[in-house]
Amino acid sequence: MENYETSSKGAFVLKAVCLVMIALILAAALRGSDSVPGDRSAFVDPTEAPTQEPAPTQPAVPSETAFVTALPAHTDTATPTETASGETPIPTETAVPTETPVPTETAVTTETPVPTETPKATKTPKPTATPKPTNTPKPTNTPKPTATPKPTRTPKPSGDPTPTPYYSEPPHLPGPDVSTIPPLTSRSGKYHTYGDGLNLIRVDNSAFEISFYVKSSAKKYADLISWAAEQLEGSTNVYSLIIPTGYGVVLPDDIAAQISHHVDTEAKINVTFSLMSDKVIKVPCCHDMRLHRNEYLYFRTDHHWTSLGAYYAYRAFCRVKGIEEIPLTARQEKRKTGFLGSFYRSSGKDPALLPADTVYLYWPVSPNAKMKFFTDPASDGSHGGTNWPIVSPVANYNAFAGSDNPLTVFTNPDVTDGSCLIIIKESFGNALLPFLVDHYSKIYEIDYRYWTGNVLELAASVGATDLVFANNFAVLSAGSKIQQIARIVK
Repeated sequence: MENYETSSKGAFVLKAVCLVMIALILAAALRGSDSVPGDRSAFVDPTEAPTQEPAPTQPAVPSETAFVTALPAHTDTATPTETASGETPIPTETAVPTETPVPTETAVTTETPVPTETPKATKTPKPTATPKPTNTPKPTNTPKPTATPKPTRTPKPSGDPTPTPYYSEPPHLPGPDVSTIPPLTSRSGKYHTYGDGLNLIRVDNSAFEISFYVKSSAKKYADLISWAAEQLEGSTNVYSLIIPTGYGVVLPDDIAAQISHHVDTEAKINVTFSLMSDKVIKVPCCHDMRLHRNEYLYFRTDHHWTSLGAYYAYRAFCRVKGIEEIPLTARQEKRKTGFLGSFYRSSGKDPALLPADTVYLYWPVSPNAKMKFFTDPASDGSHGGTNWPIVSPVANYNAFAGSDNPLTVFTNPDVTDGSCLIIIKESFGNALLPFLVDHYSKIYEIDYRYWTGNVLELAASVGATDLVFANNFAVLSAGSKIQQIARIVK
């Protein structure tokens, strides 16, 4: 408020000074206006005498600028000269001398006015938020082009069969009959051995028990069977069916070549057959099985053969005996999964042997065939016993013929020719019985490890038409097994 009053006083003084100056100018003008019109005395210098005017000449007309600059200062004593035309120009009004202006009071220095507060700028409204752009959908991944499969090598036109990889579970039904044994190759090209003195190896996900052959043991076995054939000549036909293990049939060829002591199972079986009497009828089932070695003949986790393996041995027996086999396709089939056998347990449950095996089951075609097993080692099957299904729907090798018992008797009223078979076996023989039962009126299955009777006496008492020694290849290297057989034969 104080600044405002000071500013007002200064403005008032300035106005007053201006009014004074205007008044002085007006007064001077009024004094000049007292001259008589047309009276030139006011413009004649009284100290100068009048001069004769020269003859008039026509002067050049000066430019406007020159005229302006040539005018003398307006003073009260200046004498005007005539122009070239002889006319005295009208004197311009003598400028009223301005009085020395009254010095104005030194303006009181006004305080610098307090600047008025700059009005607060109105808040610029926040720009409205730019809406977030909607997420551009991610482009779908362009599917990677499938790798172009490497071209398979064209087999050399040598005429040899192309090697077949050893799969986890080859076909379980019979394949076409061939005349050449198909090669097998492993997937890994190597084998794994297990410790603790086991003759067990693993190739890919299949286990094998290494087989051995002892010629002296094979000779004893051949002599024993030859002796039985001679004793039963004329009454009972004696057959020798040496069952190969998986090591001798489905071991991949590239692995067999890496094992320095590998035994050629088929060749050794043929050697053993050659040591037997001509009275013994030989069943070369090993060759039949090797012709189908790329099929599911043996379990991967167990030392036994499958139903299909036993079927090829049965078919070889029928061919040698001269009877017609009943194909698998004519039989009821059932499969049970999840079988982990003896190799899996012996390996310490090696997970590399997984997945588990599948058990394929086939029933006899004779609807009235039955069986009864006897646990008494001395039983002749004439009384007692336990009724049991010929095939049990379980997921292990016990599914066949009630597993291992000293004596098991099968009867089939659908076969009326009075035929009778005695089969001397261990566990491998169990899988043969569901096939053989369709061809005999009665079968006596003897497990030489547990039965204590006498085979020749039993054959005579029951009128056996056939006697089959169905033992696996291991018997040819184990003298103890041969002794057990000899105990019930002689």
